Amino acid sequence: MAKSARRKLRQIERGRIRSAEERVQHILDERTESLASRRKEAAALAQALPRALVCSSGRERFGILIEAVAEVLPPQKYMPVPDGPPALVGLFGRSGRLVSVIDLALALGIDPSSTEDEDHHFVLLRRDDSQVALRVERAHAVADIHLLTGEEATGFRTDAVTGYARMQDAAGDPADTLSLLDTERLLRPFLFPSPVPGV
Repeated sequence: MAKSARRKLRQIERGRIRSAEERVQHILDERTESLASRRKEAAALAQALPRALVCSSGRERFGILIEAVAEVLPPQKYMPVPDGPPALVGLFGRSGRLVSVIDLALALGIDPSSTEDEDHHFVLLRRDDSQVALRVERAHAVADIHLLTGEEATGFRTDAVTGYARMQDAAGDPADTLSLLDTERLLRPFLFPSPVPGV
């Protein structure tokens, strides 16, 4: 009788141990699934966020969607264009083609904060026809951006600005707002048929 009672107690104890282990394992499995789903959501969010090249001209900060950018170049020597629009500051050669240089500040009608050519970066745009580089005062970085809507969506206004954004890691300061450029709209007044191939 005592032996059968002890046997039953051992079976109950084993059942408790087993069920406690199962509970712990169940909790661990749930946490693992939760972490995995969070990582998937974060990865999906990162893929969904647009990326832009952040650059500045004058006191303004602009974002150019990365799909429109071919390359960021250091300062280049260029030849002036006689009788061209003021924003078309010159031409330089690259890979056997002429590249038109448009000064972003002049194209947008804003005052540049620096007139020293050696300080500027050149943003070579990805285009099918004529080669164009935007001369900006500084190309800062490529960043994930959040598009702004409503009252937050304010900043520098022009036809070439199609919206506003903030870098993902920005603290929310209005000074961190980027004006998003539509490069084709920006270039429209400066692109005209040219007798020189590649211009």
